[in-house]
Amino acid sequence: YSPFIAILLAVFSPLGLTASLLLWGILQVVFVILYLLLFRRLVPAGLRIQLLFVALVLSSFPFLLNLLAGQVSVFMIVPLLGLLVLDVRGHRAAGAGLLAFAASFKYYPMMFVAPFAARRDLRFVFVAAIACFVVLVVVPGVFLGIGDTLGFYGALLDSFRDSDWVTANPHSEFFPHLVVRLADTTGHDAQVYLPLLYLVAFGVAAANMGLVFLVQRARLRHADLWSFQLVFMTIPFVLKTSWPHDFVFLSFTQAFLAWRLMEGRTAAPETATAGKRSHEGVAVTWSLLLASLVLSNIVFYGLLGDFTRYGFGSFLFWANLLLLIAMYVELLPPALRRLRVRV
Repeated sequence: YSPFIAILLAVFSPLGLTASLLLWGILQVVFVILYLLLFRRLVPAGLRIQLLFVALVLSSFPFLLNLLAGQVSVFMIVPLLGLLVLDVRGHRAAGAGLLAFAASFKYYPMMFVAPFAARRDLRFVFVAAIACFVVLVVVPGVFLGIGDTLGFYGALLDSFRDSDWVTANPHSEFFPHLVVRLADTTGHDAQVYLPLLYLVAFGVAAANMGLVFLVQRARLRHADLWSFQLVFMTIPFVLKTSWPHDFVFLSFTQAFLAWRLMEGRTAAPETATAGKRSHEGVAVTWSLLLASLVLSNIVFYGLLGDFTRYGFGSFLFWANLLLLIAMYVELLPPALRRLRVRV
């Protein structure tokens, strides 16, 4: 975490353990409610899909783990989705502030400037950069002093360098780590291939950012929502830890994709040709979506009955990957077709 979050968490110390736990629990509940309301605000779907989203959230293993462990992932996804709401209303500065707040937890939310950069909204990118600098450097510098702030970041960099233990942790869903774990079960030492695995992971992340660029330039329907889902699904290819609770976004993406499938149209704009979906494409996407739902659901976890076994199997990574493939199936053809028409 950043020194900004350390300052916020210091507020809990004078309250004592019991009061702090109560307040933390209240905050968790408030943010869960906000998460549900943000889906309602961002996805113009009917009651059936809204109820489906509530059911998915309440049965999502990552989400329930976040609540059980009192983790911070829900405190990150709500500001990021709130950014989309504020962007539609033209409140760039407030949206940039939400992005900076989310980034103050684990830094990777800075990737969410990618959709804005792809649509050439350089003003927002600039404002977001300033907001991140203020939250991550200026505010800690005022409260802690510049020396202690730099010392905090120095200690943070040291912890990153000394984090090789994460590679063998069964709960890290980072792509290179799960490959190493799977290789270990066959008696092969894949540690020597970690640099290559990092390149593959970053290559997938780069491809996802490329698709974000295509989606934005093609001006597909709900381009920002599609783009944000793609950035979320890039997390296990860039975040070294990628703990199970980092996948709280899965329920949002699953419900959003289910809604688009039930609408029966592609992501192409209403005015575009070839807006109807093929039966084969629908079947493929539904299959990927349903498999993702099963793997990330608390019922599937209950069937395994073991936290370590569930983590070692990297089921959340596979649930994320299946959704990512479904997104490519949904987005790549209409994006390329739309760009060809515009050219």
